[in-house]
Amino acid sequence: MSPVTPDMINYYVQLLKDLDQLDPYINNAMFWMVVRGRAEPLTVTDVARRLDVDLDTASPRTVLEPGREKVVVLEQSDHGVVVLASNAYISDPGIWACLTENAQAWGFWWLVNNANSLFYAADGNLITEMDVFRPSPVECTGRNPRVLDDHLGAIRALVAQREADDRAGAFDAPPYPRYPHFQTALATVEAMTGVRLDLDRFTRKQLSIQARGL
Repeated sequence: MSPVTPDMINYYVQLLKDLDQLDPYINNAMFWMVVRGRAEPLTVTDVARRLDVDLDTASPRTVLEPGREKVVVLEQSDHGVVVLASNAYISDPGIWACLTENAQAWGFWWLVNNANSLFYAADGNLITEMDVFRPSPVECTGRNPRVLDDHLGAIRALVAQREADDRAGAFDAPPYPRYPHFQTALATVEAMTGVRLDLDRFTRKQLSIQARGL
């Protein structure tokens, strides 16, 4: 696992701009997760079954295609199975239990109303979950809310800067500052997993499933 750098954050700033040119909807509601087996690698088929999916209904498509709500795209990676979706998130503890049996999952999702979650799950449990707008240790939740502390420096520094700008009155007149909260969270997932989210993952057809509970 590597630290988050400014170049990584800038990369995701540009990625979301590029996605906005293709389809702005995806920037309103995105879900990205990397699932990795502990004892042995997981396959796309393994993850689909853990999400209680009938593989007979799976088909190749992109996450940007019309009618994609709750459609999840799966890709095999050297670092685990990459899960990408629009307008999806996991709220059912039963899904976490099945998905991460003898496995780990790192990811981030957000919705248009700024609801969001950076998360880490392992061995059947949601270990840490946090809102990137409120990343202080006391507001992180899960079985072990502090387990990601070493990886949250960039997120917490961004919030600290926003709060300092607010105290200085930076929001009262143009140019109004903008803060790359979601881009920094995506960079954090990359730093934790070694997987980079790129434009090709959105435009290349991959196995897609209609996952229950997402």
